[in-house]
Amino acid sequence: MKPFQIPLFALLLQTCLAKGVGVMEVDKHPEISDDGRYMSYSGPDCEPSKKRWGCTVNCKKKDGTVWSLAEDGDQEYASCCLPDQHLSGSNSTEWLCCAGEHEVAGSEDVGYSCCPTGFSFDGERCKEKKKCSNGKRLVNGKCVCPKGTTEADDGTCQKDEKECTSGLETGKCYTFLASNGHYLGMYKDKWYQAAGDDVDQRYGKFQLCKDEKCKPGQPVNPSDAVYIRDIYGHKPDGKNARQWLNHKSHGHHIGSTSDFEEAGEFSLSKWPCGKYCLSGFEDGVGPTCPNSHPSITFWSKDPQMCVPFELTEVPCDIKSDKNNCIWTNGDQCCDKVHCPAKAA
Repeated sequence: MKPFQIPLFALLLQTCLAKGVGVMEVDKHPEISDDGRYMSYSGPDCEPSKKRWGCTVNCKKKDGTVWSLAEDGDQEYASCCLPDQHLSGSNSTEWLCCAGEHEVAGSEDVGYSCCPTGFSFDGERCKEKKKCSNGKRLVNGKCVCPKGTTEADDGTCQKDEKECTSGLETGKCYTFLASNGHYLGMYKDKWYQAAGDDVDQRYGKFQLCKDEKCKPGQPVNPSDAVYIRDIYGHKPDGKNARQWLNHKSHGHHIGSTSDFEEAGEFSLSKWPCGKYCLSGFEDGVGPTCPNSHPSITFWSKDPQMCVPFELTEVPCDIKSDKNNCIWTNGDQCCDKVHCPAKAA
């Protein structure tokens, strides 16, 4: 019920089941006399000629009513209620004089009434609202777990665990930076090692796949068998591009093969600070003979063995305009993951 301005003689006391009481829109903090009958205020219905001294209205003595104030938003409203009642409601519902510990309840469809605080009104009677337990909330008459939680077997709401991903996807290409500061790449068209680029060594650009066709967009998890394809060809003629890293083991250096049946089955596990550890799906992966430019090989006796690399996503095709969007997931150079600074 929208507020309306009424002259004093039209202010009528109505019961809690009435269609609403008349209210006056007044400025904040009007002055009310000690006996509650008189109110000095300023407001839209206060005539300009009277604003110098203010406006005063009173509740009818024979009604035994006194002024009661209520707020709706930033505005204050006033009406005459019995001393043991208070003004309750809003512009979007109705204004009623309610008893203590009661408030306006109901809806436009069924009407409004004064009900005990926390109760609802169905058009005929006040009803206690359904109470929810175990952290649930009442939504459309049903107790449900709040957003971000899931109901457990014992009925309680448990916080959803954040889904963690490796950040790696099939079909995408990455460089592998070893702990010695060099990229993993092909040496003299023979095997892969981590060494600086020169006439005999070139860094690799590796595409991650789960099958020979390399279906893109699939997440790469530590439990997945991953096949690794080197996009680059040999120096200096570019032949044998897009070959698979093979399954050389027990000290034999991992090289490349065009035969998918000979491709090695790898596994990548996420480590802190942007690193991943390269292992095998069934076997482990470790260094071959001691060397400042280590090569890698499969080791069947130690499936937990792995070699840490820092992976950075790079374009598979440097001529594609899609490369403009490669950095939309964040600054991969400077903010891959938060790593606390070491104490001095």
